[in-house]
Amino acid sequence: MHLLLRDGALLPAPFPLGIGPEAARAIADLYALPALPAGTAHVRAMMNATLDGAVHGADGTSGTLRNPDDSLVFGVLRALADVVLVGAATVRVEDYSHVQGRGDLLEPSRRPGGAPRPALAVWSDSGDLPDALDRSGPLHLISSPASAAEAGRRADLDAEHVIAAATPSAAIEGLAARGMRSIQVEGGPSTLGRLAADGLLDELCFSTTHRTVGGGSPRVLRGAAHDQRWELSSLLLGEHATVSRYRRER
Repeated sequence: MHLLLRDGALLPAPFPLGIGPEAARAIADLYALPALPAGTAHVRAMMNATLDGAVHGADGTSGTLRNPDDSLVFGVLRALADVVLVGAATVRVEDYSHVQGRGDLLEPSRRPGGAPRPALAVWSDSGDLPDALDRSGPLHLISSPASAAEAGRRADLDAEHVIAAATPSAAIEGLAARGMRSIQVEGGPSTLGRLAADGLLDELCFSTTHRTVGGGSPRVLRGAAHDQRWELSSLLLGEHATVSRYRRER
């Protein structure tokens, strides 16, 4: 893997990173967040797509699109996040039984909250969650105020792990209030669409797999119409994928 652009500026020549532990540390430094002001959160979206815009393969999951390049970056970014946030539909079809991140980046913790691994937060009004879902990170449930109590019981979660949120902004505030201020959103498209429409995404990080798959896969963002401008901050080029990082214009 090579670094082509950093902090919005093209490098004089591609900088080789490799794919091993040294590359992981370099990518962690590249994506590291500055100190966050008290009471604030940083919301980063990380998604994989193909050259023709598909976010899942023929089996309906993103797993068939994975490759060594985006697996490297996903593992690094999970090691930087206080919490991984996903929608209920995503956890029902994808494997979220283990969201720790790269083991060689866990000590000392690079997370703003200092936890040894990220929490997992699922957006669901039903509380109908897979039995295999990772519950040791810990697991949090985000539900509407009208559904939160029953959804928490169905998910078998204590009340302290249930966040009643009427709006996307309230969901982010609820996570931040519990010390989870570096938030990584991994889908699905409806979850990203809700956050984008409310101007809550600070970064868009995309791994573009060097493949096409056709079919009727949804777009990366699916939700209410909006118009936001983004600045390209960094660009990584690998054999299997191109990984871009965009920051929202202020």
